[in-house]
Amino acid sequence: MDRFEIEDKEYFIKIDPKGLAEGKKAHGRAFRESLEGGALLRKGLAKYMKEQGVWDDEKETEYRKFVEDINDMEHRLSSGRVDGRLMKISEGKDLALLLSERRRGFRNLIAERNLMDSDTAEGQADNVQFEVLLVHSVYDYTTQKRVFDSADEYTEKNSEELTIKLASKFANIMYGVDDEYEKNLTESKFLKRFKLIDDKGRFVNKEGHLVDIDGCVVDDEGYRLDPDGNRVDLSGRPLNVNVETAEFEDDSD
Repeated sequence: MDRFEIEDKEYFIKIDPKGLAEGKKAHGRAFRESLEGGALLRKGLAKYMKEQGVWDDEKETEYRKFVEDINDMEHRLSSGRVDGRLMKISEGKDLALLLSERRRGFRNLIAERNLMDSDTAEGQADNVQFEVLLVHSVYDYTTQKRVFDSADEYTEKNSEELTIKLASKFANIMYGVDDEYEKNLTESKFLKRFKLIDDKGRFVNKEGHLVDIDGCVVDDEGYRLDPDGNRVDLSGRPLNVNVETAEFEDDSD
């Protein structure tokens, strides 16, 4: 039993044979209905994406380059060496930021492909199975009752913040995804080790002040600050000026 807390309330996840059986049956039904509705099989998705220009040879090459770059950068940052010598912390920081940027680019590249995969017959069936299994497996710890009485209730509430958080937690446990995934990335571990980010992953300077990627001090909302703590723009000009209150000389006739 996996017990956890969301918004000061406790829940737990218990996946039992009945839930697994219901999920499997729902998967079968959804798969058949998707095929009858004209959904593609996964094995035909790559060909379809090429025909539609969604995923061509150029993007496949780009995909492989991203994977190669990310693996190489992780290895270099983990080894702490560059050109046969010890890597400087500043070099490590630059490499960590570049690695993070490449990861974002990779995610953006595959986002559309992943979205189309969810529309395949298998993808639709997987989603239905996930929802049914979630309904049967997520409990309120206080009442010891299921949070959702039915898949219909889950669907009605799937845009609510609590439902989204419960689904995310259930997915992490079901698919073995670490809740601390971002913190456990190679670049995050490096930046945290040398106190370049705080516990929330925000950049900080040696004094512990929040800074942006350029090292300029910022506030909690990301606005740059002058030495007196006033918000300024990227050019250092005050942001507290307002055209509605600024004074002008009236030279009208």
